[in-house]
Amino acid sequence: MAKSFQDLDQKLSNLIQERSRITVQSSRMNSKLEKYVLRIITEILAKVGQTRYIEMLYTITKEMSINGVKANQKRVFFEDEGLDIRNAADYEKGISAFKAKFSEKMADEYGKRCLARGISVKLNITYTNEGVVVEVINNTPVIEEEQERMREKMRKAMGYNDIAEFYMDNMDNTEGAGLGIALIMILLKSENIDPHLFRIMTHEHQTVARVEIPFSENYISIRSKELKENNFGNQR
Repeated sequence: MAKSFQDLDQKLSNLIQERSRITVQSSRMNSKLEKYVLRIITEILAKVGQTRYIEMLYTITKEMSINGVKANQKRVFFEDEGLDIRNAADYEKGISAFKAKFSEKMADEYGKRCLARGISVKLNITYTNEGVVVEVINNTPVIEEEQERMREKMRKAMGYNDIAEFYMDNMDNTEGAGLGIALIMILLKSENIDPHLFRIMTHEHQTVARVEIPFSENYISIRSKELKENNFGNQR
């Protein structure tokens, strides 16, 4: 058994050395997966000589992953309770019930239910010597009301440099996901990284949380590339 784990460790190390993109997929977040993700981030950042970002990037990646997993599990909870997540009355009723019942045991159970229904979170880490991009993609969309709540949390977090201060000012109306969003943005600001490099995008069938960590002045953000391409396309 020990040898099989050693072989797996070696395969992972070889994969990181050979590739510039690593993907992990799961329907739940547990200690084993957290250790696995930490290992990947540590080896990637050591490879590109940016170990100073290990703790920050791991914390951000973990927060994005937990938020994605929880959002998926919430969807399944609503379905199992016979509630329409797009109906305002059902949404309030469902959110209250979900918060009241949520526990480690429930998270594990709903992780299995998500897996059975093909609902998962995919973690993509892409890197070069100029920077690293972490994307957490969950294959359920976010409803408009939740989008607005996330945007509001992001707007509020822009005005803070300390997570404790944010929590004290918003403790009455901040749920776990809102606190996680604020933590991500405050961590970026603490390293003098533009917090706008953290984005949450929702599409018809999926939600994408993305953070970019530049390592050099030569790094060009994905948004800058997209804007440049759009402008080029409009000029043609």
